[in-house]
Amino acid sequence: MDNLRKCILMIASCLFFVMILEAQQIVTGRITDATDGTPIQGCHVFIANTTVGKISDANGNYSITVNGNGSFEIVVSHVGFDPYVHKIDTPQSFHQHNVALIIRELQEVVIIARKSYSQRDIDLFWSKVLGEKPSKNGIEVLNPEKVYYFLNSDQVLKVSCQEPIEIINHQMGYKISYVLHGFEHDYRNGESTFFGTPHFEELISKDSRQKNSWEKKRQEVYDVSITRFLRSLYKERIEEEGFLISTAAYLKNRQTVAVKDILQYEKDLAVVSIENPLLLLCYSQPISSRIIRNSFMDLIIGKEMPIVMSLLPQQIVIYSDGTYSGILQIQEIQGYILGLSSMLPVEFTGL
Repeated sequence: MDNLRKCILMIASCLFFVMILEAQQIVTGRITDATDGTPIQGCHVFIANTTVGKISDANGNYSITVNGNGSFEIVVSHVGFDPYVHKIDTPQSFHQHNVALIIRELQEVVIIARKSYSQRDIDLFWSKVLGEKPSKNGIEVLNPEKVYYFLNSDQVLKVSCQEPIEIINHQMGYKISYVLHGFEHDYRNGESTFFGTPHFEELISKDSRQKNSWEKKRQEVYDVSITRFLRSLYKERIEEEGFLISTAAYLKNRQTVAVKDILQYEKDLAVVSIENPLLLLCYSQPISSRIIRNSFMDLIIGKEMPIVMSLLPQQIVIYSDGTYSGILQIQEIQGYILGLSSMLPVEFTGL
């Protein structure tokens, strides 16, 4: 009987190991100068929104192992070169991806005098990117002097940074290297467009109290995160995990939307198709019948304050690990969870 039990355990362990291997994707390649083809050493190569990253060797070579079977973005950053971003939408066990970096040219916002912007512009930029004002006890920016601002005559604010913005999230225990690819805000219509890719590094806690505080905050953020929503959507468990989708008519008649109406499975992925704008309400608790019965306005003025967003018409492909292919189009209505202060690495799955 003991031998049989050992045999079963060995088989189970082997199957588990195989499952781990199948859920990994290896990316290798060589990074060179696009001008003359020489290898570039010391490039920061990382997978966006994760803790996965490496430095290219003397021959410009790199190798990265990505856990999961979903899509991901590979980012290459080096001082003096334009940052490189490439999204891999087709999951497979091995990817060969070489990169030729382009020498960075001085941009308009770098050479224009600094007097062209004000504190209002600085505060607006950080509120959009971080989700809150920088502070030494909250989310701290280590190199703010590297960020360049320029407000042109058309009242369009442009912001750039020639190197990764280094950030410490003191509340969740992460160091974040944020590669800003572009930022614009038009004061005439209030619209902002920006794109950046973060890389996370987990900090070492000084004691158990700090560790517990970080874990508690991470869980709070994860409970209402977009990553958790996509995972629960893939599993068709959105209400069990604290999310509610409805039409705009929910304001009047509490009309909810069933997952099956927007989700269609194809092999190891699911296609999400949204034809008309939908409301996404994010709670930190399972959706009860009482929550569904209550009107939207009752929730607004009551104690339960959901984060509310609008899911715009779109079609994306989602995977079980919370990653997706395509452009996820979301507008925040109430609350703020899209800034770096409320972001976790994708591999975080809750406690």
